[in-house]
Amino acid sequence: MPGLSTTVLGATVTLYGTLNADAGTVERTGATASSSALNSLVGAPGLTPTNSASRSVLRSNSSNFGIRGKREITRGLSAVFQVESGFSSDGGAGTLAGRDTFIGLEGSYGTLLYGGNIDSPYKRSVQGKDPFFATGIATQKGILGSPGFNVTSVNAVAGSTVGGNAAGSQQQNAGFDARLNNVVIYRSPVLSGFSGEIAYGMNEQKAAGGINPTVISAQARYEKGPWFAAYAYEEREDVFGLNSLLTFVPGTGSTGTLFVPPPGASSKDSANKLGLGYRILSTTELLLVWENLRYTTSTGAARKFERDAWVGSVNHRIGRHHAILSYSKADQGSCSLATGAACSTSGMGAEQWALGYVFDLDPNTWLYAFWTQIRNEEAAAYNFGVSGAPAAGVGADPQGLALGIRYRF
Repeated sequence: MPGLSTTVLGATVTLYGTLNADAGTVERTGATASSSALNSLVGAPGLTPTNSASRSVLRSNSSNFGIRGKREITRGLSAVFQVESGFSSDGGAGTLAGRDTFIGLEGSYGTLLYGGNIDSPYKRSVQGKDPFFATGIATQKGILGSPGFNVTSVNAVAGSTVGGNAAGSQQQNAGFDARLNNVVIYRSPVLSGFSGEIAYGMNEQKAAGGINPTVISAQARYEKGPWFAAYAYEEREDVFGLNSLLTFVPGTGSTGTLFVPPPGASSKDSANKLGLGYRILSTTELLLVWENLRYTTSTGAARKFERDAWVGSVNHRIGRHHAILSYSKADQGSCSLATGAACSTSGMGAEQWALGYVFDLDPNTWLYAFWTQIRNEEAAAYNFGVSGAPAAGVGADPQGLALGIRYRF
């Protein structure tokens, strides 16, 4: 693994990081204009919905640095720690310990971690196979992990506050490309290519009214020779993802007021994901992913929303050159209402195309050119998974170009 290591008080301490910046263009146009509701979940966007004209941008793309350490306590048992921080290579701002940060024990029976802002097992299951470095405008996270509604890649809040402490963060926390806070994680050793992980997000914000927000996330994985397979599941109790999604303002792409669950209310949000990969002659990597997101709640007019999505990609290498093609599709989904009346999700599907070229300057440095477009149906609002396009009305199609450099140490 890249990094600069030294010994401090008997522990091996490593400084590591990733700097990833690109310059390019982004736009989001074609928003749907209507004075009538588009379906049971998306209201009228109005006759003058918001669009975002083409503009030039510089993006940071999850740049980060961290310190990790390991100190042997007895034979076969070590203490481990990590403090990872994100920073903006485009704007200069940063957040100390805002990414995978933990302390734990590692041994022959696996690793036990206590920490926060840690990638969930569900998120980790296939993101390492994303040919677009799992970040930036072209990442497959534009569809994977997102229910639409302008949700992009952010942290999930477990045991901090119910769904976040502001309307915007509450809505974003309905996504399943998540980091977990106040979490305990067990990661198994790898045995003949098989491994697993399970995480529990503490219910620190259990309320007298019966609200009990918790998260359980798990994955099982096989990787050996040319084959890769992973199954992941995540379940969230009382995070009220559907209620917060319905605060979305369809004509502007912004969120409404903070949703406050009434006493006695309950919800369950769950996700299933299956990934399969195969490497041909060490030069071509194929990946296929299926995902199902399901949101249920006991309060509000809408009681359920569910959607399936699929992603397929090819990453072909010739010497130091990589050619990448990815296609993602989310279906319209289905829903149910408290009244029992018919529920429509018409026009809520989307698809994403992404093309990429990567050149290896050396084993730790890459130049790249990525192009991507999301084609939203008239009531949909999928956005780039990381470095999202500016807010716009439903039906608007994000499109972008990125010319960048990535360096790991």
